[in-house]
Amino acid sequence: MFFYISFILLLFSTYSINPPSGQAIIKKSIEFHDPNSNWGDLQAHLEFAETRPGGDDRHTAIEIDNKRGNFCLNREVKKMHVQRHIKKDSCFYNIDEYEQLTDKEFEEYKLNDERTFFIRNYYLYLWGLPMKLTDSGTQVAKEAKLAKFDNKEAYEVKVTYEAEIGSDIWFFYFDPNNYAMIGYRFYHDLEKGDGEYILLKGSELVYGLNIPKARSWYTHKDSTLLGTDILTSFKGLSHAHN
Repeated sequence: MFFYISFILLLFSTYSINPPSGQAIIKKSIEFHDPNSNWGDLQAHLEFAETRPGGDDRHTAIEIDNKRGNFCLNREVKKMHVQRHIKKDSCFYNIDEYEQLTDKEFEEYKLNDERTFFIRNYYLYLWGLPMKLTDSGTQVAKEAKLAKFDNKEAYEVKVTYEAEIGSDIWFFYFDPNNYAMIGYRFYHDLEKGDGEYILLKGSELVYGLNIPKARSWYTHKDSTLLGTDILTSFKGLSHAHN
């Protein structure tokens, strides 16, 4: 009995003091979330319920076609179905399936390419984690540590980006038992303690990918809930831009 307890304490001590490197943790997490390397060729239609305290809830559908490099977003705005499409590096738009839009409609619905690429990158980044942490320009700190996140023991990995990609400082958190990503936080200015933290809850198996069911956003300043995005359904592509 004494030997068993001593052995467990030794294991815990080693595991606490010497976590794997940041790159090793991310690699293990990708093996958990994407064991068959499906992300790069994912072709799927995902639907989300996006709630915002004090604001209107919204329904968003996205089409991810990583195999061809295409992306579409469909969202109801002012009772109109507004679609943004990206085929490789080109954008086009329609409202209620109508493609001949006026300048006023482009302005009213903020249909410009810069915003459309930003939206695409936003959804691909968040729902493509941790696989997106291998993208070019990602700088993973060599040393990781054991930390508390959402009242749980977790491996913490610091990630920054090359200047042309972004200046925010990110910390990602992983379950030490199976390397599942449980959340993350980012700061614009670490000394000011600004930015937000994100909690991940539940999981959904989407074409071989273990994707979080829900993510909730909170401020660092006072833990105010900013919103929750919930994956409500998924299926094959509704349409494809060949």
